[in-house]
Amino acid sequence: MMNVLRRSAMLCLLVPALWLVPSARPLRAAEGLRAVSHLLVIYLENRSFDNLLGEFPGADGIADAGERAIQRDRAGQAFTSLPQPARRGPFDSRENPKPVRSLALGELPNRPFAIDAIQPEVTATAHTRDLVHRFYTHKAQIHGGANDRFAALSDAGGLAMGYYSRRTMEASNLWRLAQANLLLDHFHQGAFGGSFLNHFWLVCGCAPVWPHPPPRLRAQLDGEGIPLAKQDNAIVAAGHGDFAVNSLQSVYLNDGSNPEDLLRGQHMITIGDRLSERGIGWAWYAGGWSLAIKADRSPQEGDILDRQLHFQWHHQPFAYFRRFDPATERGRQQRRQHLKDAGELEADIASGRLPPVAFYKPSGNLDSHPDYSTPQAGDEQLGQIAAWMQASPMKASYAIIILFDESGGFWDHAPPPMGRMAGRRADFFGPGSRVPALIVSPLVRKGEIDHTPYETTSILRLITERFRLKPLPSPRARTVTSLSRAFISARR
Repeated sequence: MMNVLRRSAMLCLLVPALWLVPSARPLRAAEGLRAVSHLLVIYLENRSFDNLLGEFPGADGIADAGERAIQRDRAGQAFTSLPQPARRGPFDSRENPKPVRSLALGELPNRPFAIDAIQPEVTATAHTRDLVHRFYTHKAQIHGGANDRFAALSDAGGLAMGYYSRRTMEASNLWRLAQANLLLDHFHQGAFGGSFLNHFWLVCGCAPVWPHPPPRLRAQLDGEGIPLAKQDNAIVAAGHGDFAVNSLQSVYLNDGSNPEDLLRGQHMITIGDRLSERGIGWAWYAGGWSLAIKADRSPQEGDILDRQLHFQWHHQPFAYFRRFDPATERGRQQRRQHLKDAGELEADIASGRLPPVAFYKPSGNLDSHPDYSTPQAGDEQLGQIAAWMQASPMKASYAIIILFDESGGFWDHAPPPMGRMAGRRADFFGPGSRVPALIVSPLVRKGEIDHTPYETTSILRLITERFRLKPLPSPRARTVTSLSRAFISARR
């Protein structure tokens, strides 16, 4: 499928596509949310809003950062220059050629900088190293909304302040689709930290639980709430409950990790449960899924899964739930019905078999995650899927929500909802930093920017309202602003 996806994407980049042309006809109220027949969420990886769209015209971007662009040490003193990455250079990824891998940041002023302007070899196709993006670290980086500790608390140092310039991003599908559709410039990741927790948040608005976890898995914090060195562990700190917030694999789906470190089956109610209660079809499409669940993988297939696809076991949230226990006949049946390989996505779209609610999770090499992917790799997915949907039987009534799961340790200047002003829209788990988000649909306002504060839970509320589901028990799912607003209002 990868070759097909890439060829499709290149065509989208080279050929002026009609689906990018905004409609001149304004949205009528009757064509709002009720007219949406199919919702498809594309869940990419680990980029803040400022990292990819910080120079998008008219958006709340880097130029509006003010004092939040200045990074400070733990004593509150502004750095004279951005700190250097620890242990590994900024482009030290095995995916890069050696000349790029050895490049350094150099001495940079204490402000955001364009990654693609460091050296001619560094473009949107170059890999950066990964950056720490764990629960308590992220909360401490945000620092009560000042957003001034990203560099100080990152193992990647000043790389956390990097972004991609308008010059580079204007050629991307992300930018073009945002220009032609509806950009959401105040969309925050649902939870602090990394992909593990934010994938759970997308499907249930909740954190996984582990009653009486091994003490060694608990996070250890100092008096300021900052994790001790290498102690931002999988389970919240003592006194904060029994929640898993950093990456753990599941007893139902794992790569053979230590059985004592595998998360037990989860039982919370998900959006999939609510859809099934109403008889609404839904599916999670994931790159590499068929190989991941294949019991008799050959060594060669295992190498493809791990080294070529970079399959991420903790990116499969539904697989953590008892409903999908592969040791039971019901669990296997539920897997077959709802958890699908990405190789089925194109055919399901073209034939109109795409269920009314669908999620697409690219394999690691195609999801834009730092280190094992790039911004361009994820961007190719957007162009090809938008083209597929525009050519599909659903072309008059679909909505694609393009979203990045979390900020990946990259700085963003906009403070998340927090404190008394946010009320129940914020809690112990988040929201966190802004992420790139937009809606591609014939049923939204075209070429506009929606400045409404949204977050991942807003998608759950949208699905609930569109399909008249029983609300999820998640407290935030009942109080956040619904993404339905984007479909109902045509006001400028």
